[in-house]
Amino acid sequence: MQEMNAQEVEANIPKTSAVTLLDRGGQRTVFYGVHEDHGKVVIKVLPESDSDERLRLEREVEVATVCEIPNTARLYGSGAFERVDGCAVYIVEEFIEGVTLRNELKAKQRLCTPTVLKLVRVLLEAAVAMEEQKIVHRDIKPENIMVCPDASFRLLDFGIARHLAKTSITPTEAQFGPHTPGYAAPEQFRNLKKKIDIRADLFAIGVVAYECLLGVHPFADGARDQLDILRRTEKMTTPALEIPEDPENQLGGFFAVLMDEYPSRRPPSAAQAKQWFDAICAVMNLDES
Repeated sequence: MQEMNAQEVEANIPKTSAVTLLDRGGQRTVFYGVHEDHGKVVIKVLPESDSDERLRLEREVEVATVCEIPNTARLYGSGAFERVDGCAVYIVEEFIEGVTLRNELKAKQRLCTPTVLKLVRVLLEAAVAMEEQKIVHRDIKPENIMVCPDASFRLLDFGIARHLAKTSITPTEAQFGPHTPGYAAPEQFRNLKKKIDIRADLFAIGVVAYECLLGVHPFADGARDQLDILRRTEKMTTPALEIPEDPENQLGGFFAVLMDEYPSRRPPSAAQAKQWFDAICAVMNLDES
């Protein structure tokens, strides 16, 4: 199939203009554009012939349509259009101003503790809402978190999210499930479907918090390759978090529990994780602003 271009997208998606390429990844092509009704938007397009990716795009639409998850991008519409060599499907969603958390970390190396607490609260609030809807994001990482001009955070990209009440797209016999090495919990990348629930996202939240506080990734730092990262994720005990504002290691202990290799040792739900986090913050009396 011919490579998608901005002119083709603008010509086939109603009310869009000023369309430009943002990114290409796998079969998906992502564009920026301006919509007559919604202003700045992101447009994700892929060939309909890629059945697995199409199903994932449909799940992404469903999550955005049915589930009210705080601090995520709003979905404005979806559809399909004919091409010379086939058909393409697309979604149009809110464009979030700002920079990715990854770029923020590249610029600053690490974030101050109050800012990390603010980020973790946003992610836990999203996790609580996702758990209520039986959704697991499965790709919480700095590349999918936006730092907005007003210093707020938004969680993006439900492209590999799993709806626990629906049939899984990933074959049960697959050795690995969809994941990003270093952020996916062991049960997720090992494709242990019966063990995958919101605790996999809690694992990723712990990793993100650790990386933001220390400026290094607990599993990727010093790893030889991606397989070594996965091995470390399963076997390595993360170095203790030493946070000046946390002399009794309550916060560090909380993040260590989130990153436990065994889901049974993590908080049993996002709601309980947030309650634990709130209690720690209250005792520490730290300003999250």
